[in-house]
Amino acid sequence: MAAERHFAETTAAREALGALLEVAEALGTGSAVVERTRAEYEEHLQTLETGEQPPDDPERRTDDDYTALRLALLGRKRMTAVRLRDERHIDDVVLRQIQARLDIEELRLSRRLPVE
Repeated sequence: MAAERHFAETTAAREALGALLEVAEALGTGSAVVERTRAEYEEHLQTLETGEQPPDDPERRTDDDYTALRLALLGRKRMTAVRLRDERHIDDVVLRQIQARLDIEELRLSRRLPVE
């Protein structure tokens, strides 16, 4: 099950990274935010591949465009996880584990958005 979860997390992160420019364009996100997000996703993929945690950089997590882009990419990761389950690459238990992690990330990011 751990191997399936790792596969799903890695695949979802890769597909979100692949969708980065498309999602950023749809949101009208500036290039600086896109590059910052790209670097973070590449760092996350490296962490998944090596198991080593990089130091946290809170400065990267402060602006609204960044938060909106990250939230939109979480949607892509969710779709990828469901697709992997539908294609029987992962089972329902792994899907729920991935969804739980994405829910936590979404909550964390949503708290940063200003209330209108």
